[in-house]
Amino acid sequence: MASDRGARVSAFCFALFFGLVVALGYIPGLNAPLHQHQGSESGEHLLLGQYRISLLDDVTHGLTALLLLVASLHSARMSRLALTAFGWYYAVDAVIYLVTGVLQRDPLVSNVLLNLPHVVLSTVMLLIAYRGRPAAIRIEAPAS
Repeated sequence: MASDRGARVSAFCFALFFGLVVALGYIPGLNAPLHQHQGSESGEHLLLGQYRISLLDDVTHGLTALLLLVASLHSARMSRLALTAFGWYYAVDAVIYLVTGVLQRDPLVSNVLLNLPHVVLSTVMLLIAYRGRPAAIRIEAPAS
């Protein structure tokens, strides 16, 4: 089935993408350490000069990559499940940080732009997962 192949290819591509995000964090020319008072001793850095990345972010993105890769190699069903799980995870993450930014009175445009990658990624993952799912079998109740 075409949607089965699409789910597996999509999960594989997202695995590569998240792996690339982690790898980019270790290329010196693309990163800058945070200033001393901002936590650079904890291994945090600015990815592409824009995104504050911590070890927790690297672990999260790395596990996402690993599990999406395993799912893509296993089956279409596991690929859809992984895309659904991580799609919702990153959607909730985006909402939490968007709301936090509003409550902290961060500038609206910078708050939205900072969280836009997770909004876009989660939207695409969920669209692929839900549009590619097999049609549910309907069971009708007998007429009385």
